[in-house]
Amino acid sequence: MEHTVSYLVLIPLLPLLGALLMGLMYLVSCKGKAFPEKIYGIIACIGPALTFILALKVYFGLKGLPEDSRYLVQDVFTWIKVGDLDISMGFFADPLSSLMLLFVTLIGTLIHVYSVGYMAKDENFGKFFAYLNLFLGSMLILVLGSSPVVMFVGWEGVGLCSYLLISYYSTETNNVIAGNKAFIVNRIGDLGFVLGMSLLFWAIGSGGFDYMSLRANAEQIGPGVGLAICLLLFVGATGKSAQIPLYVWLPDAMAGPTPVSALIHAATMVTAGVYMVARFSFIYAEVPAAGTVVAWIGILTALLAAIFGCFQRDIKKILAYSTVSQLGYMFAGVGVAAYSAGIFHVFTHAFFKALLFLGAGSVIYALHHEQDIWRMGGLKNKMPITYWTMLIGCLALAGCPPFSGFFSKDEILFMALASGHGGVWLVGVLVAAMTAFYTFRMFFVVFHGKPRDEHAYEHAHESPKVMTVPLIVLAVGACFAGYLNIPSIFGGHLGVSHWLAPSLTEHHPHVSVWLEVLAVATSIAAFGCGIFFAWKKFYVATAEEPFYTGLANFAYNKFMVDELYHYLLVVPYKLLGTAISKSIEPFVTDGPVKVVVWLYGALANAFKVVQVGYVRVYAIYMVIGLSVLSIFISRSLNL
Repeated sequence: MEHTVSYLVLIPLLPLLGALLMGLMYLVSCKGKAFPEKIYGIIACIGPALTFILALKVYFGLKGLPEDSRYLVQDVFTWIKVGDLDISMGFFADPLSSLMLLFVTLIGTLIHVYSVGYMAKDENFGKFFAYLNLFLGSMLILVLGSSPVVMFVGWEGVGLCSYLLISYYSTETNNVIAGNKAFIVNRIGDLGFVLGMSLLFWAIGSGGFDYMSLRANAEQIGPGVGLAICLLLFVGATGKSAQIPLYVWLPDAMAGPTPVSALIHAATMVTAGVYMVARFSFIYAEVPAAGTVVAWIGILTALLAAIFGCFQRDIKKILAYSTVSQLGYMFAGVGVAAYSAGIFHVFTHAFFKALLFLGAGSVIYALHHEQDIWRMGGLKNKMPITYWTMLIGCLALAGCPPFSGFFSKDEILFMALASGHGGVWLVGVLVAAMTAFYTFRMFFVVFHGKPRDEHAYEHAHESPKVMTVPLIVLAVGACFAGYLNIPSIFGGHLGVSHWLAPSLTEHHPHVSVWLEVLAVATSIAAFGCGIFFAWKKFYVATAEEPFYTGLANFAYNKFMVDELYHYLLVVPYKLLGTAISKSIEPFVTDGPVKVVVWLYGALANAFKVVQVGYVRVYAIYMVIGLSVLSIFISRSLNL
């Protein structure tokens, strides 16, 4: 039975209307009639807040339905109808999308509220919030789209908004370059998504191209075609969710304002790839080879990003690499077919990563936009709310029990071990120790020890309530979100996993409880080792910036991956483009057009000699023409 509702379209529509209204207001203000920041702030926050209320309505609406038919649909209009391709602009809510809706709208709302304080007195205040609302609306289209094509609309929307927001401070060349880099790298991934979507339609699309029809017909896909579809879709995910080899755009995305970093890294764009793989779990679950590729790419990305995070000095880049690393965990989860564990880590990560980015923003705000951790120190007493909330966020990120990150990360590692992916589990444990190390390296250097910049320290102060209240709310989530999916070993019932079960195709292996105890104990030991080494080296008041040499310096420079890409890909591409523009375009592409233009010109020059502009001459031409015509007709009629 189809459960049709009429309010799903309002969820993305509200922030999109807010973006449109604020965009028009900003254009009017550019003409001389400025609007107060307060008006922009109210409009910006109303849409996200209402979407959260509607997300709660979706959740409770689904909860009231039988477990085997928990879905809501709304077809707004027929969008594309060509042959077998029949696409409705429709929206679809099930347990998976409802969970995504809840944290995307809640955290999106908190980030909007925080931004009102953080972006105060910015000359483009209205434009910023128009972009931010557009970003949230695009993400909600991605989550609620009833088919891969509608999802792709939101997919491209968040890509566009990332470009607009990363390069928001467009007077700085590096910011514009960072925005371009994000846009271009994502286009590479998007090509894989489009090819995978096209192959999927070719394979089973004639039976309907919405998710429900695709899932019902998935058994028709052969193993070879299924593998190709999964890998092509995953190429799209590596772009959007910053996995090897397309992760390089995400650290540079720190060029945007800090609330943008929180929105991109915590609740929206970068989680899209994980959500997409989970949404297509009915295909990935039938192609274990594709899942293995996803898991290994994910865990190796986690390892690489953790190595880089251990050596960064920019507080936002440390958190950026931690995001790349945590995304690797999520892909490891969905790769070993533990889709609910991967999505649960998306859920918990949204709280503690948004908290950490906004906390970092609070520090940057207090220190007049200083981002180098080695110019900070001793801020614990100056910023108590930021200190305690960031401590909670760091404990959650590092996987300390009983904070949220522990439960979600441990579930992924346990499922990797239980499903026979011992190598993935072992690398994951190593990354867990490194995560604790670089997280508390940052925390100790920023908040403990002696101030390294006395002038900045003297002027540091706690952020206003409009910024600290969202921190407190997110800290509560970072503390307790993990309790929604407590495993049986701790007396729980995996509530989130059971909620997601109707949307996902996964099988939980039956293993010994001692194996789970081993996995938990190893995770806790990894956390303990990481935080111990960070405390030993960086907690002391005399901690100074280390001087890197050899391999450490190589890691500090991020293994020169960006430079390698530049010389292996960008430079040859530019040379090829230059060669094409100077040789092929003028002679091959433009040559025939130029010849046609020349011929028309030559013909025009030949005929213009008879166009003298005198009526008597034209009369003579008419007489001559009529004479010739008369002779022709008379001969034709044999007269």
